[in-house]
Amino acid sequence: MRCISIRHTALVENATVISQRKHAESVNSITDSPVSTPKHRNTETVRPPSIRYPSMDTDQLRSTLERTGLTQYEAEAYIATVELGSAPATEIADASGVPQARIYDVLRNLESDGYIETYQQGSLHARAHDPAAVVDDLQAYAETVTSAAAEIRDRWERPTVENHRVSVLKPLSSIFDRAHEAIEAAENELQLAVTPPQYDRFRDALAAAVDRGVVVKLVLTPEQSADATVDDRVFDFAGVATEVRLRTLPTPFLVLADRTHVCFAPEAPLHPNHEYGVLVNDYSLSRIFDAHFQTAFWETWETLYSARDGSLPATYTNIRECIRDVYEDVEAGREVTLTVIGQNRTGREKRELTGRVVDVNYVASEGDAGPLLSSFVEAATLELDTGDEVVSVGGWGALVEDIEGQRFVVEKIN
Repeated sequence: MRCISIRHTALVENATVISQRKHAESVNSITDSPVSTPKHRNTETVRPPSIRYPSMDTDQLRSTLERTGLTQYEAEAYIATVELGSAPATEIADASGVPQARIYDVLRNLESDGYIETYQQGSLHARAHDPAAVVDDLQAYAETVTSAAAEIRDRWERPTVENHRVSVLKPLSSIFDRAHEAIEAAENELQLAVTPPQYDRFRDALAAAVDRGVVVKLVLTPEQSADATVDDRVFDFAGVATEVRLRTLPTPFLVLADRTHVCFAPEAPLHPNHEYGVLVNDYSLSRIFDAHFQTAFWETWETLYSARDGSLPATYTNIRECIRDVYEDVEAGREVTLTVIGQNRTGREKRELTGRVVDVNYVASEGDAGPLLSSFVEAATLELDTGDEVVSVGGWGALVEDIEGQRFVVEKIN
């Protein structure tokens, strides 16, 4: 930004150059002639200052004055008035190149802005005021330019992620700020892995998300692995999360919002300088974090709290969880009415369908050992009869089904 700083200095210093030219001419007039008429009312001899400032040609000076708000004619007339001292309007017009028909209006505009004063002496004359007003304007403009330069540099150095699929952010507070924004913007689903202090940090935003109908799946992990007990009565998860599970191992910070936005930070590093966060803004890449969340953070860990009480309607954002809960009913021939909100797999048009589940394709778990690993990698598909058509519905990243489901609402089971 060195060029900006030079311009800042030049703007202010060249306002001084105007005044120096004026004083120098006055001194020369007094020195060269025993009888001379000074161009200014202040007739005392002024010693030219010994300090010399960088010079600027007239075109550059005019251009600079224009940037402070003067028109081209006003800038040219002002420069001519400063150099002439006190002069008739017609002489100022000749010296500045401003048309004779315009010079009177131009001078009156300069007078109203405090740059000059006009007076009648047979005809309209003008003389320049002390350039303090001009210097103030130039200094204000220079400060604005300097502030703009600093802001440009700040925005250049600020982490920008809108056009990036993956970004690494430092300090760690940056990833927490992005996570808060993602939680506030979520419309369908939130998956989180947080420590108790982090939970407190996001609690209000999570409660607002639940109020909007967002499904919140929360993994709570102690700050120290030895402290594996969490009292759900202390945290009061009601109205803040749809379901909460406790993971007793050291766990990275993770927020996954609406299958697209990921905020991730590793477990606490050995040194604060090694802290960093990763931001992912990509529908496909986010699936990797979802798979890790489901298998490592969620399925095999104890449930601390669930807002689901077995009543209907019941809302799911994961097709495997939905199928798991209705699988036996479908196999038993019961009528399961389901509403699916999602999008066409090919055209990505939004779809909302309600119908009867007529078939499922799913690897079911056996026994009480929890879901089989194969249940996370095999197909999970259901067939929905809407009355007009039978459509196949898959989950996140559906490859062969008609519909990629994003929300599944079990309306009733008969």
